[in-house]
Amino acid sequence: MILIDKYAYTNKLRHVNPIIKTIIGTLFLCLSMLFNQRLVLIGIILLMSILVVCIAKIDLKNYLRLLKIPMIFLIIGIGLNLINIGFSSEDMIYSFKVSKMYIGTSVESIKTSVYLLFRSISCLTCVYFIVLTTPFNDLLFLLQKICISDTVIELSMLIYRFIFIFLEEIYDIKKSQELRFGYSNVKNSYRSVGILGSMLFKRMMRRYEDMSISLDVKLYDGKFHIVGDKNV
Repeated sequence: MILIDKYAYTNKLRHVNPIIKTIIGTLFLCLSMLFNQRLVLIGIILLMSILVVCIAKIDLKNYLRLLKIPMIFLIIGIGLNLINIGFSSEDMIYSFKVSKMYIGTSVESIKTSVYLLFRSISCLTCVYFIVLTTPFNDLLFLLQKICISDTVIELSMLIYRFIFIFLEEIYDIKKSQELRFGYSNVKNSYRSVGILGSMLFKRMMRRYEDMSISLDVKLYDGKFHIVGDKNV
C-alpha cells in the first residue's frame, strides 16, 4: 500500500461524507484558478495544509515529502519560464549575449513565475486534501452517483490498480539488484537500470495476463461493480 492510499484509509476524516470533502477541495481548487492575488493563494495553501495536517492528522513530514515530488517538476517548469530570449535586452534585468540573441530574465517573467508557483502549489494542496482524506473507492462511487460514464470510471480504476502493480514490481526488482550490488558504481547502475526496464515490461505483461485470467475465472461480464458508502 503506497503512502497516499494508506492515509486515505487511516486519516481522521476518513468517515466524513466524501461529497463534503470533494466539494471543499473542488471549491478551493476553483478559487485557486480564478483569483490572481498571492495572499489569497497563500491563504488557500495554509488552509488546505491545516485541514490535512491538523484535522486529518496526517504526519507533517510525510505530507511535505508528498508535496516535494511534484515540486521538483514544478520548479523545473518555473525555471524555464524565467528565461527570456530576444533580440534586445532592454526589458531584461540580467542578460548575456549569444550571437545576435540575448538570453536573460525580466521583471515580468519573475512576477509571472512567482504567481504560477503559488497558484500551482495552491491547486496541488487542494487535490492532496481530497486524495489524502478520501479512499479511491469512495471517489469512484461518487463519480458513479453523479452519472459519470462507466467507461471513464473503469479506466480510472484500472489505471489506479496498475500504479500499485507498477510500483510494487519496481521495488521488488530494485531491491533484488541492490542485494547483488547492482548500484555499487556508475557502470553497474546504468546496466541495472537497463535490466530493470526490460524486466519491468515483462513482469507487467505477466501481471496483466494473470489479472485477465482472474477476471475470466470470476465470470467477468465487462463491468466492474463498485461498492461504496451508501450515504454518499
